[in-house]
Amino acid sequence: MRDGIADEQVLVRDKAGWISEDGYYSTCDAGLIGIDGCTYVMSVMTPMPWSDRSSEVTAVIAKALFDMRAALA
Repeated sequence: MRDGIADEQVLVRDKAGWISEDGYYSTCDAGLIGIDGCTYVMSVMTPMPWSDRSSEVTAVIAKALFDMRAALA
């Protein structure tokens, strides 16, 4: 998430995690996003094992959700 939306105006406090064993695969990230005095909770979960690509996908999903925050709230 941090790679997708953090900048000088957006504070991201997140915890990423992943699993890639015994046939279970997931890359996840969850956290709090602060902007303009508001705090949002976000969680992104994918069925992808951890890799540079899954990190990129997670960042793209987080940015898309963040960009839609006004419509989702």
